[in-house]
Amino acid sequence: MLKLLNNEPYYLRAKYFFGRRGMRCRQSSNLYSAIGIRLFLTFTLTVSLTAPSLAHLQSSQQPTGSSPISEFAALLAGAATEAEQEQLLAAKKDLINSELLSALKTISDPLIQKGDYTRALRITQLSIRLAERIEDRSALARALCDLGAIHSRQNRGAEGLNPLQKCLAIAEETGDKRRKAQALNSIGYAYSSQRQFEKALEYYEKSLSVNEEVGDRNLTALVFNSMGLAHSALGHYDLGLELYEKSRALSEELNDKVTLELTFNNIATHYISHGRYAEALDYLQKSLKLKEEMGDQNKSSMAIRLQNIGLIYRRQGRMEQALAYARRSLEILEELDDQFGIANLQNNIGVIYKSQGLYDEGLDWFQKSLQRYEKLQVKAGIARSLNNIGDTYRLQGRFDQASEPLMKSLSLREQSNDRGGVCLTLNNLSRLYQDQRKYAEMLTVSRRAAAVAEEINAPEELWAAQERIGRALAAVGQPEEARRSFLSAIATIEYLRREVAGGEQQQQSFLENRVSPWLGLITLLVSQREYTEALRVAEQSKARVLVDALQGRASLRESLSPRERQTEEEQRLRLVSLNSQLTNELRREKPDRTRVNELKASIAKARLDQEALETNLYVVHPELKVHRGEAPIINGEELANLLPDAATALLEYVVTDDETYLFVVTRSSGSEKAEVRVYALPVKRDELAKQTEIFRRQLAGRDLGFRGSASKLYESLLKPAESQLRGKANLVIAPDATLWDLPFQALVTGANRLLIEEAAVAYAPSLTALRDMEKRRTKQSGNETSTALLAIGNPTLGQETIRRAALTLRDEKLDPLPEAEQEVRAIARLYGTTHSKIYIGREAREDYVKNEAGRARILHFAAHGMLNDASPMYSHLALAPGGAREDGLLEAWELMRLDLKADLAVLSACDTARGRIGPGEGIIGFSWAMFIAGVPSIVVSQWKVESASTRDLMVNLHRALMPSPRSGRAVGLTKAQALRQAALKVMRNPGTSHPFYWAGFVLVGDGR
Repeated sequence: MLKLLNNEPYYLRAKYFFGRRGMRCRQSSNLYSAIGIRLFLTFTLTVSLTAPSLAHLQSSQQPTGSSPISEFAALLAGAATEAEQEQLLAAKKDLINSELLSALKTISDPLIQKGDYTRALRITQLSIRLAERIEDRSALARALCDLGAIHSRQNRGAEGLNPLQKCLAIAEETGDKRRKAQALNSIGYAYSSQRQFEKALEYYEKSLSVNEEVGDRNLTALVFNSMGLAHSALGHYDLGLELYEKSRALSEELNDKVTLELTFNNIATHYISHGRYAEALDYLQKSLKLKEEMGDQNKSSMAIRLQNIGLIYRRQGRMEQALAYARRSLEILEELDDQFGIANLQNNIGVIYKSQGLYDEGLDWFQKSLQRYEKLQVKAGIARSLNNIGDTYRLQGRFDQASEPLMKSLSLREQSNDRGGVCLTLNNLSRLYQDQRKYAEMLTVSRRAAAVAEEINAPEELWAAQERIGRALAAVGQPEEARRSFLSAIATIEYLRREVAGGEQQQQSFLENRVSPWLGLITLLVSQREYTEALRVAEQSKARVLVDALQGRASLRESLSPRERQTEEEQRLRLVSLNSQLTNELRREKPDRTRVNELKASIAKARLDQEALETNLYVVHPELKVHRGEAPIINGEELANLLPDAATALLEYVVTDDETYLFVVTRSSGSEKAEVRVYALPVKRDELAKQTEIFRRQLAGRDLGFRGSASKLYESLLKPAESQLRGKANLVIAPDATLWDLPFQALVTGANRLLIEEAAVAYAPSLTALRDMEKRRTKQSGNETSTALLAIGNPTLGQETIRRAALTLRDEKLDPLPEAEQEVRAIARLYGTTHSKIYIGREAREDYVKNEAGRARILHFAAHGMLNDASPMYSHLALAPGGAREDGLLEAWELMRLDLKADLAVLSACDTARGRIGPGEGIIGFSWAMFIAGVPSIVVSQWKVESASTRDLMVNLHRALMPSPRSGRAVGLTKAQALRQAALKVMRNPGTSHPFYWAGFVLVGDGR
């Protein structure tokens, strides 16, 4: 018998296996929230249980074709009121029979499937009256069952129980075992929708028992799915997944696509709750594919699938994608007037805004959801909104206001035994106590949260609790216990990282909001004077995605099938077309602003679609992530190898909320070991960000009063290590946080000299990444390349209509750049015409670059660069279009896809060093894309640069390098030294002495 395992029902087996105190409960009150899925079950179960019971499980004689009965049924279904229905019935008494009831059901079933419950309810209530009138007990039972199911789908399970019980009584009276089994299953669902999962399981067991005699295997598959949901809600995850798999196997055998589609979705929710995002997305795609094959028009279930996909993106830090899916889902639910679903989505959108630091917007959405939940009297939803409101108050520093909603939320969740919700609120209380420096209370609630998270297998909340236990223990003087807690949190995050769905961009964004355990451990280790270990942990927290890619990167495109390549190319060409249309519109004398806004909106959507497609392709090809998390962190011997002489120093910064750490690694003359020292700098994150931005703006604006800020920043960031850095002529800096925007070379030392006058400066995402970049440079030095130099200058962008500015900047004006053309021609002469390939004007085409960039030793782009602050991987270099398949916008994500073998890339354009600062990864933009593509050294700019001085700087740079024609390797100076020498020449010209003209370009990567 299918329902038995070890001769016991599933329900009894679960009680025995998990025990009363050890039962692993659902990890949260809502899958839409940051961790859980229980409240979401109320929404999901509506689709997952009743649709099959109404559509493909009930067998009745349905009329086919057009007939007086079917036409009359359509008239009745279109009547707006019961009075109108009765008028029609009075005129056609001879048509009131069982055949009419079957015709009405033929109309109501599709309405239920599409989620049109208002019309379906009106027809079903009519069917009940007519069945009672003609005393058709079978039709009455069928209609009562439909009525109960509709109520349950509208989150009114209590109202649904009465008609379902009546249906059950009729089935027992008439001996209709098939109807009885279906009614028992629907009653189980009604209890599930009221969160009475143990009661629901009793009815599911009864349904299986009755169905054993009937032999309805479709119903068996459906009940297995229903039981899986109930057990998952009770925290019996393994058993829940086992039941899903049984439902899946049976549905596939029966080709029961309806139940199979539901099961795919529920397996996906299981994997989401356990942080297995790639597998979850795979099952959601399977679910959507089945819906498409069936022509399933159930909008409610579609909203759920879209929201689940959005949740995966939110968990992985892709907030634009998450918001797009949430809004699409909300539109559907508003169309259906699903008040409960709308409340859920409003809360979810609030979470997305809160995650982005948009607290006022988040609060607005939370308040909207709270009002709806209170009107619906959904306590779980009320608790959820209060939890988010309290945490947002905390983030705004409104600590006194934060406590009350958090405590109310905790109380409601404890009353309903919502263990996952309790865990979530406890973690938020812990954060509040941390901000209030109430460490004893923080430790107590964090330990409670960790215990619950472990019990219900909630890794996202587990690492957060583990981290706060570590911080609380450190604060109360228990460092060894604190270290163990931090390491546990890190291990949990590393587990989750291996499950990320998608490529490098998705991996990077996933880590952005999860670096705090590393920062806590670094602070602890520094306090214990374990400097080398602290540096190792710092390295473990930085550039992880980049380091993984440098270990060996499988090509996505080469792994695709012909059909997948075609789909990807069609999506890319769609974006190309939209970009071209926007460019053409903007270049008109009087652009149509409405058209411009429409095109921008279309481009934004196309970008999201393209990213979603790429993520799905990575899910379909799991072999592409085999290197994830396998790269070893740099060790002491390798640190020494990064120091070619005693004149070189490695500097790595770690910025925390309360202070900044500077690690300095040097090697004494004649010594083979590296020395690591740490300097705790009393500079808080917020203050450092403020000072850095002020200084950068001063330089970018050619402010003559910059030296005061330059001296202050030197005093804060470098002077504490001055004695160790004395005599160091080569500095390699691994910045952190906003320090990526700081041009260290323009700081003023204690001797009132600019730092560039004393040392060459290069930058690195991390020392581990630098190690692997040097390895790649060494490996690539033996590669054969057809050209030493590929240079692009002054691309022709079409007819120019923008008036030329008096001072030409390489910015959004898109004016011609004659100096860029001069720059490229001069550089080509240095390398020799036989070993150089340059493209200028109309020949500076995007397709030429893509075709030939992989064969050059040095790449040089002298063109307009445009920074996209919101989506840095869509920052672009403006090139000549080059055919219908390219739009002339060489975007960062396109650079990332290239397979490059160049030793050096120079992006002689505006803002190419900038992008979004991804915590733990560095600047996400042009340089990051180039590193991923294979280039170990990049020269990029930190602000909008002036064209003539840039020309001089770049020619001086290449002249200083003076590479041999074949190898592309420098004969004398390193790359960092060559850039310094070029900058000094510009600086010594009175007309260009201000740092604006020479300090904007930096070398990132391997500076040798």
